[in-house]
Amino acid sequence: MNTLLLGSTGLVGREILRLLIEDPQCEKIYTIGRRLPEFTHPKLTSFTVDLENNGPLPEMDVDTLFVAFGTTIKTAGSQKRQELIDVEIPTRVMQWAKKGGVKRCALVSAVGVSERSPFFYSRMKARLDRNARETGFDQLVIVKPSVLDGARKEKRTGEKLSIAIGNLLGRTGLFNAYRPVRVEKVAAAMIYSINEKGSAYTEIDNSQIPVLAEKYSRAIR
Repeated sequence: MNTLLLGSTGLVGREILRLLIEDPQCEKIYTIGRRLPEFTHPKLTSFTVDLENNGPLPEMDVDTLFVAFGTTIKTAGSQKRQELIDVEIPTRVMQWAKKGGVKRCALVSAVGVSERSPFFYSRMKARLDRNARETGFDQLVIVKPSVLDGARKEKRTGEKLSIAIGNLLGRTGLFNAYRPVRVEKVAAAMIYSINEKGSAYTEIDNSQIPVLAEKYSRAIR
C-alpha cells in the first residue's frame, strides 16, 4: 500500500499512523493537515495544508486513503464550522483522491448515524457516509465505532463518564453495539478490512471491530 492519511494527529488517526508504519505491506505514508505528526519516519511524508481555506493538495503516489478527520462542536465553535471540518473537508479530499486514481478508502464514522436523526452530529456523519459512497471508490470500508476509548489530548469529562457507564453495561452482553471501543482496535480493524479483497462496500459495526482487530494482529505477527 501507498497510503494517504487524513487526520493523522487525531485520536484514531494517530493509531492508524502507528500501525501503518509497523505494517510491512505499507510502503509509503502521506499525511496532510494543519499540523504535522509528532515524529518522522523513512516511510512518512507529511504536508501542511490549509484545508479549511481550500489549500492546494500536493502530488502524491497513493492507492489507499484513510479518513479519520473531525472535531467537536466545542472546538469548532459552531455547527457550520463543525460541518466544514467533519463533512466538507473529508468529502473534498475523497473526491480529489478518486480523481487522482485512488481505488480504496477506509473511513471512520460513528454508530447509529442517520440523516433523519434529531441530532445534528448523527445527521452530519450520515451525510459524510453518503458522500463517501457516492464518490465511487472501487473499495470502501466505513467503520462505525461507539464511544472511542483512548488517550485524548483535551479533557472530556462527559466522555470519560460515558466510557465508564458503557463498559459497565457492556459486561452484561446486552449492549455490545454501544460498548466503548479502544482506538487501536478501530485502527486495526480499518487496516485489516481495507486489505481484504471483499465487496465494493463494507460497513463494520461496533461489535465487529474487536474481532477484525484480532485478525489483523494475527496477520502481521
